[in-house]
Amino acid sequence: MKGFFSLIMPLLMLAGCAGVSSDTGVVLEVKVDSPVSEEVVVVCHNNIEVYPLDESGSVSVALDVAHAAYLKLFHGREYMHLYVEDGDRASLNFKGGDMAGSSVMEGGKADAVRYLKSISLIPLPDEDYALPFDEYMARLDGKSRDAIDILKANGLEDEGDFVRMEEGRIKYSYGAQLLMYPVGHMIMTGDMSYKPDQAYYDRVASYVVEDSYLTGIDEYRAFVAEAMHLLDPDGRELTEIYPKTVAQMKYTAKTMSDPYVKEIIMHHIAAAYVDNFGVEDIAEMENLYNTYVKDTSLVSQYRKKQERWDFSRPGRRSPDFRAVDLSGKEYTLKDFRGKYVYIDMWATWCAPCRREMPYLKALEEQFADAQIVFLGLSVDKDKAAWEKMVGEGNMTGVQLYLGAQSSFMDAYRVEGIPRFILLDKEGVIISNDMSRPSEDATAETLGQLEGIR
Repeated sequence: MKGFFSLIMPLLMLAGCAGVSSDTGVVLEVKVDSPVSEEVVVVCHNNIEVYPLDESGSVSVALDVAHAAYLKLFHGREYMHLYVEDGDRASLNFKGGDMAGSSVMEGGKADAVRYLKSISLIPLPDEDYALPFDEYMARLDGKSRDAIDILKANGLEDEGDFVRMEEGRIKYSYGAQLLMYPVGHMIMTGDMSYKPDQAYYDRVASYVVEDSYLTGIDEYRAFVAEAMHLLDPDGRELTEIYPKTVAQMKYTAKTMSDPYVKEIIMHHIAAAYVDNFGVEDIAEMENLYNTYVKDTSLVSQYRKKQERWDFSRPGRRSPDFRAVDLSGKEYTLKDFRGKYVYIDMWATWCAPCRREMPYLKALEEQFADAQIVFLGLSVDKDKAAWEKMVGEGNMTGVQLYLGAQSSFMDAYRVEGIPRFILLDKEGVIISNDMSRPSEDATAETLGQLEGIR
């Protein structure tokens, strides 16, 4: 269970900033020396905007923020945290492949960004979940106070409203561990019958303040959204995702009085669902969303999230990737044009992936004379583990390293592996969730492809 806190945070933060013209909002001039990618990607409140670099490696990023926001800026496999406020004008320079070591920001809230680059919030160890709730909270509160003391010691009072925002981010970051206490306590003590008492729910409720200022903090949005599940006596026992989501939205609509905060939380809950589970059979959720969310910017972001599910729809050209082989040579989908491509997204640590390998080898042998490429894309975080396994020489097909974070995975909404994808000879999607090699339907489907032999 090591790393429980770090693993759960992305799940709690699944649900804005919007692109604007350069004469409003925030403008960030980005210059990348020796780019390793043709673009930078900006993530704000889980909204993703892609900005192509020009020939000089530069791009002007323009964003509309309600007041202040935390961003993630990606280039290749690297990213950094940024903080901006409405009206900021700033520049950011870094070298491709060395963002952490070379980044220099000037203007805007540069000192706040340097602070974010230099510190990290240290969670309680997983073992502390075994403590009684009052002792656990005493330690959690202590961690939060320590982090705020460090923040204040950095002397950032002149960085706009950053100190106030960062205090909120710290509070609700540690609040995520509060939310996870019942599950963590069961796991660490082995007492699967544990149920939190009223003191736990009272403490969760104390964090739920309707403050429009705090809505610019992802951790606040995530905490309040999950609290709407835990504090609902009629809905807290729901475990299926869609019924839970609808119940959360109903409880938010019933209990929250600030229209703006209610709108943000309703948007966050619905957007998180669409991001992860799509747009099928969501009529009840749509009714709630359309009733309570009227802000045109939020609605536009929500509709874009729905449209993203079309990116991997059969019949559309596949999103591209950049991946490397053992020698470091880079490949994209263009390198496989002219043949069908059966993609296997896998990792060395994935037992189901390994179970498919003998079947994959047999499938490749069956179609050895066919116009098809069997392409393995590793999503390992540990590249060395991939290199070792592939280097042993027992793998079939073309084996490339994609890495644990990629726009290709995002485009296909990959939530679990192994994941198989089938493309035609022009890179058009035939199946975005193809059957596994071990299934009889796979060989049958491949054998019926036009021009496969």
